[in-house]
Amino acid sequence: MFQSKLFLATCLMGFVTCVSAAQETQTHVQLVQLAQDMTQTTAKLYPISATMMGITGHDGELEQPSEAYRQHYIGQMNLWQKQLKTIVAGAGKTMSLVDQDDAKLLQSKIARELNQLTIYRQDRKDYGSWALNIVGVIYDQFLHLPVNGVEGASNADVTSAWNDIIARMSKASDYIVRGQRLSTTPGHLFGVISSEQLGGAPEFLNEALTGAAKSQLGEQSAEYRRFVQARDQVLQTLSVTKSYIDAHLKSWPENHTITPETYDMMLRDEQLLPFKSVDVQRMGWDELSHGWAEEAWLKSRSVKSGLPFGPLSGGGIAPDGAALIDYYRDRIADLRKFVVDNDVVTVPAWLGSMKIIETPSFLQSVSPGASMNSPRLFSTSTTGFYFITPPKSLKEAAERLDMNQDFDSDRIMSTAAHEAMPGHFMQLSIAKRHSNYIRRIQESGVFAEGWAFYGEEMFVRLGMYGDNLDGRLFTARWERVRGARAIVDYKFITGEWSYELAAEFYSKQSGFTLDAAKAAVAGIAKNPGYMIAYTVGRLQLQTLLGEYMLRTGANGSLHDFHDRLLSYGTTPFAVVGPELLQDLNKPVQEVRAAANY
Repeated sequence: MFQSKLFLATCLMGFVTCVSAAQETQTHVQLVQLAQDMTQTTAKLYPISATMMGITGHDGELEQPSEAYRQHYIGQMNLWQKQLKTIVAGAGKTMSLVDQDDAKLLQSKIARELNQLTIYRQDRKDYGSWALNIVGVIYDQFLHLPVNGVEGASNADVTSAWNDIIARMSKASDYIVRGQRLSTTPGHLFGVISSEQLGGAPEFLNEALTGAAKSQLGEQSAEYRRFVQARDQVLQTLSVTKSYIDAHLKSWPENHTITPETYDMMLRDEQLLPFKSVDVQRMGWDELSHGWAEEAWLKSRSVKSGLPFGPLSGGGIAPDGAALIDYYRDRIADLRKFVVDNDVVTVPAWLGSMKIIETPSFLQSVSPGASMNSPRLFSTSTTGFYFITPPKSLKEAAERLDMNQDFDSDRIMSTAAHEAMPGHFMQLSIAKRHSNYIRRIQESGVFAEGWAFYGEEMFVRLGMYGDNLDGRLFTARWERVRGARAIVDYKFITGEWSYELAAEFYSKQSGFTLDAAKAAVAGIAKNPGYMIAYTVGRLQLQTLLGEYMLRTGANGSLHDFHDRLLSYGTTPFAVVGPELLQDLNKPVQEVRAAANY
């Protein structure tokens, strides 16, 4: 009652201001309600996505794909789009910058999902994706299996988790077969990728997953027998799927291309970029030029000093075998110390840890280097996963200066700075706690990859490698990788370059082996537009940093800028930039507090 009287009294003194504030509050509530409906409805319709996001209650479920089901979701997205337009129209010119931006973010999310089904139509082209969806989600459930007595988990939690895995695997064959009926125009390159991945799936199901089932269920239990039955059904369906793909692959067309106009539409409507494809191409060539120049300078230093590239100028070779996992943990700890000691950014006390594990065989063909999984968006867990593919021989990897197999201390530090600290793991861990629901659910690759890529050169400039040369060479070559990606992404996906031409260019410019380059180019077919994220993200970040320095002068600092930057979620720079600059009048502690950072 007191609050209502206070609000009324204040409004009598400033009627227009109060109406505007109330309208903004109402608009924000409506936008958040729409975002929550989009998330929860999608989770119910597509239980695999629920599992991947950490939304509980759906881990034993699968939808039954069909034309009607597909059309229903398209209709649902059109309805959300209509509701969003109504909210924006109702708010009129009273919308705050944050609400305007939140509306843009929801619109871009809807556009991205609609385009997947109505323009790119990859579910029509990727016959093997349905089987890989199952392998991927079961692997995710395997990673997050509870252990009795750890993080509050009980035996009941363990039993429930396995019941979900068994239930989902029991429904998997039906899901895969139904889904494959929707793949009416299977493509050659999609089939090549899927066949390679499916070839590695039995190893995970028969070894790691089965080993965990034996350990937690007991090999003589009825639950274990149910698991084996469900597992074998999945293995049979995967085998049939791979055989079908291999038998028909040569007859399937190359249908991965989109038009140049569609590509530019994707940049504008989905990624909220202020660039066109011609701009991105130019950025890619700039990165290639700079990366080659850096290598030339470093080569001159190497010749003059008599110190070759590789472990001798990279902090020493990493250990083989089981000791490699602990070695990675130590390097991540070193990174954390360097970040703190050099006043780079605030490392929150609540930040979790990463488990270092080997990349599963079914992912190694598409992810030959290091990668990571952040803590699931709606899970309370703060644990992430750092995936590595240990080389068969660290010595041989060092001799060829392999780009995907980190063989010495400085290369591991460089990659871990990108994937872990303060790159993806830390940034995404902060973003998942955001107090604004709409910001919390954002997943802008441009921001995430731009931040992680920016950090690679930053650590060179801050002196992390001292006088060592190999980590700096590695950074320069990975800049060329990003430049090559930015060029190839457009030229390959629009059909200007063939697969062979794109892979040859990529290999020559990046230092990748031809096989690794082919895998990288093939990955573009499955996710067009993502590989430019590093290039356009870093440039936008550096541009924003320059504007920040101009406005703050002697009062600004790198630490202050980074703290502010990470306080707006994994959100496109078209949103982050104006909001960060508008909030410069606020203390950084207030900005971080608003983000729950």
